[in-house]
Amino acid sequence: MQIAVLELIAVLMFLLIILVYFLVKGYTIPVIERFRIAMGKGERKKRVETIVERAKISEPPYGRIALVLSIFALLMVLTLTHKLFFAVVTSDSMVPTFKRGDMFLAQALYIDPQPGDIVMFKRPDVYLPITHRVLKVENGRIYTGGDASGPDPWYITKKDIIAEAVLIGGKPVVIKDFGKYFILDARELRSIGPYGQEYLFYKNLVNAFKSYAMAIVIISISLYVYLEIGGGRRY
Repeated sequence: MQIAVLELIAVLMFLLIILVYFLVKGYTIPVIERFRIAMGKGERKKRVETIVERAKISEPPYGRIALVLSIFALLMVLTLTHKLFFAVVTSDSMVPTFKRGDMFLAQALYIDPQPGDIVMFKRPDVYLPITHRVLKVENGRIYTGGDASGPDPWYITKKDIIAEAVLIGGKPVVIKDFGKYFILDARELRSIGPYGQEYLFYKNLVNAFKSYAMAIVIISISLYVYLEIGGGRRY
């Protein structure tokens, strides 16, 4: 009995040695090959699923890009139609709310002046628009005044108002000192045109915005789209 077991072990070892020899030489055994392929299907499936998941993750966020570009387009339309814009403060009559050289956000979409609102309006005796606070509204007459200069010696009507300052929590949206780059010092200028030095202030302000604002917006939008699409493809 023991001899038979030993002979069986010897035969199995001999067959194992032959199998290893053929495998080392590169020969394939159909049964083993089919088993290997069957085992490899699961691994390949996992690899494919991983690649698909990575592709989903790396897909550029087209929905978010469309939303952001839509918001940009809306803001551009509002800006180009002068419904939403930043206005430059050219005097200190509204200190401490804002001072000369500040910029504040104004809107012309909905104008309904109430006491405490800040409005930009035109006067026939002053070329540049005036931005003061509404003090009182009475019988269609709107009385205004500067926070620093006090009540104005006139009243205006709703048709005189160009825009209202955007107020958040009762305070205007202000960019401090940025507007001073668009204001020239009148003391260093000669009188130009029928409106004198004030005309040159306004002319240079408009030209500066026209020259640079559109280019900055286009560059910013292009850079955003490039970073979103380019960044989304990395994984």
